Amino acid sequence: MEFGYTAEQIALKMECQKFAKEEIAENVRLLEEDLFVRQRLFEKMGQKGFFTLGLMLAEKKRDPFRLAIALKEISKVDAGIGVTMAVTNMVAEAIERYGSKQQQAKYLSAIKQGESVPASFALTEEQAGSDPKNIQTRAEVDLNNSDYFWINGSKRLITNGDLSGVLIVFAKTTEGISAFLIERGTPGMEVSKTEQKLGLLTANLVGLSFDKCRVHRNQLLGKLGEGLKIALGSLDSGRIGVAAQAIGIAEASYEAALHYSQVRKQFGKKICENQAIAFELADMHVKLSAAKLLLSKACWQRVQGISYTLAASEAKLYASEIANEIASEAMQIFGGYGYIKDYPLERYFRDARATTLYEGTSEIQRLVISRSILKEALIDQ
Repeated sequence: MEFGYTAEQIALKMECQKFAKEEIAENVRLLEEDLFVRQRLFEKMGQKGFFTLGLMLAEKKRDPFRLAIALKEISKVDAGIGVTMAVTNMVAEAIERYGSKQQQAKYLSAIKQGESVPASFALTEEQAGSDPKNIQTRAEVDLNNSDYFWINGSKRLITNGDLSGVLIVFAKTTEGISAFLIERGTPGMEVSKTEQKLGLLTANLVGLSFDKCRVHRNQLLGKLGEGLKIALGSLDSGRIGVAAQAIGIAEASYEAALHYSQVRKQFGKKICENQAIAFELADMHVKLSAAKLLLSKACWQRVQGISYTLAASEAKLYASEIANEIASEAMQIFGGYGYIKDYPLERYFRDARATTLYEGTSEIQRLVISRSILKEALIDQ
């Protein structure tokens, strides 16, 4: 396992830092409020390849390190833009892996050109969050024309469901859960609600309703009944993305606290000269280092073709938990200033909270991890 960046990865890191500084950093409040400005940013990101970093390279090798590096750097500046990038890459990967040649030519090309961006992953429902098998949205064959399906039901908490050019929508069919590619503007699919949420304000979270939404059979992603496999496989990749995003938030919080502790003076000396503050910074640094190693392990296992479900859950669990811890500790170092919007800590603090919730809550990660280690223990006996 490599611990250093390659020349290509360093170049990508610098490109992401430059883009984040020039296109995002100075416009965060505007991006939170203006959907038109946000959509233009997503188009630029698509054209620069940020939404297809998870796809196969020309030499037919997948490099999840590239996506993790880019996600971390973008999320350091704004994690809402980071989650949009993560979800769109996850959708693109699913289309590449399970889509027909026609679907790949149409949708991957559009995503690469910044046209059908962002993309959305419509799985969650009112009674089906951590339990995807319990989804109630249904897709039934049109009795008058078997080339079509009627989709009826609803989805909740769908990232960028109002802006997406294409969505993967999961629905129950006779054969089991199936996945469909549905384009924005398809009759019968509407945004039912835009959630007012705590953080990640540059990524909308919406409800979707499907009322006699008619889709052609060629919009089926994979085979009938393969939806759950597609969903769970995509979530493994998505958890690597959330880990990278969480590390970006944590690193931004740590660096802000480190800098502030060196310029803020109390009782005649810099606050970093107080052992209590210095030890806090040391603990934050160690947590960050451990999270990065877990993320690297998950990426490395994926590159090697080794099952990475356990590693992805470990990385996602730990990175999301320490992102909340470090953002909280950093705010404490800032004191009252960390609580006001003149400083970025209050945004990091709010954004970090969601990372323990989506792509599987911390409890679900512990369930995945515990099942894996207990299964290994039984095999060893």
